Amino acid sequence: MAAIDQTRVSAILNANSPTGAAGIPGTYTALAATAMKVRLNSTVSTASAAGTELTGTGYTAGGTALGTASTASTAGSNVTLPAGSALSWTNSSGGAWSIASFDLTDGSAVRTWFAAFNGQPISVANANVFQIAVGGIVLALT
Repeated sequence: MAAIDQTRVSAILNANSPTGAAGIPGTYTALAATAMKVRLNSTVSTASAAGTELTGTGYTAGGTALGTASTASTAGSNVTLPAGSALSWTNSSGGAWSIASFDLTDGSAVRTWFAAFNGQPISVANANVFQIAVGGIVLALT
């Protein structure tokens, strides 16, 4: 299950508590109104820092945009992604990729969620495919 970036945690808490002037809720800065992206990392992300982004032919710097909307959370339910179709990357760099984690960002590269992959680091040999299945990422506030 993915975890939320500590900057986003503070934004949520401040917008939903009396942190503003005269005890009103604090302000909340919305994310960019563009497709969110899944960014692959060669090191493990933490709550305070993104992992080191993967490089090499077959991977697009900045991450892969999600093309379809996930089902919205209702009554506190989880949000899963990707929706509709799996995300795939084909390693054509000539060497092996080592994938440890992902970061979910908005279109302006503001990081929102992160997680290490089970069994990381995952080695993806040249000409092989790395894929995240539909619903393979689970976002939850607990």
